[in-house]
Amino acid sequence: MRAARCVTIAILAIALVPRAANAVEHIPFTEVDGGLIQVQASVDGRPPVPMLIDLGAGVDVFSSSLGRQFVTIDGKYVSLRLSGERVDLPIGTIVSLAVGGVAINVPRVGIWSGLDGGGVEGLISATAFRNIATTFDFRDHELIVEDAQTFPERERAATRVPLLLQDDLGIALGLFARFDFGGGVTGLCEIDTGSQGIMLDRTFASRLGINLADPRYKRVPMAAGGGVVASAPSIALIGAPDTTIVGPTVTYANLIYDCNVGNQFWQGRIFTLDLPNRALYVASSS
Repeated sequence: MRAARCVTIAILAIALVPRAANAVEHIPFTEVDGGLIQVQASVDGRPPVPMLIDLGAGVDVFSSSLGRQFVTIDGKYVSLRLSGERVDLPIGTIVSLAVGGVAINVPRVGIWSGLDGGGVEGLISATAFRNIATTFDFRDHELIVEDAQTFPERERAATRVPLLLQDDLGIALGLFARFDFGGGVTGLCEIDTGSQGIMLDRTFASRLGINLADPRYKRVPMAAGGGVVASAPSIALIGAPDTTIVGPTVTYANLIYDCNVGNQFWQGRIFTLDLPNRALYVASSS
């Protein structure tokens, strides 16, 4: 009886560990357009093309030209952009997608004309990291696919922050964590490596002492009323005080979520995604 119980515990322990790659893979990336993560990715074994790692994309998407070549369309998917604009995507399947030496899981791929002519052929979303522990290293500009030996080491040396996952039909995946903006004001923010800055919904402005009608603030064109560039007292991942940024520049706009945290927040930092266990590990800034 005791032996059976031990076997059961061992099985459960194995199930809770994210599936790792066969070996540690270091995938270099370049920062483009003010901090976006660009990698080289190969579709169906063809020569690599530039794609962005965009954790806020929801679903993996290709440009029209790339999609016509490789995506077998079998349906459509409707999503909302951060400002509420509706996007209708033809979706389907591909044979394979690899970044560096790592084959990644992309069960469904959409085709989006918004990528056409911009020099980027695809967006790799959070769905690619559902089952692998992956470190985003903004210091050395690389993605690190962890294995069964390196992941526990990474875990021990970092601060654990819980993640909330928004999973839509197994097609799209959004990553959210709670952030503190100072003065007791908090929000549930999407972690979005596909954007450069930090955006808060307009409803937070008055609570943070910001008068959006002040003519001194810069206005930026956006859907649903545009945005106002101002500041917040601070921003930090709740549970990870070492991440605090004092007086960050933020954009206040009409958003479909509380807030959206882009790569401005992650500059010089290292974090690891452990999506099977709904956790994010942030390395010390030292």
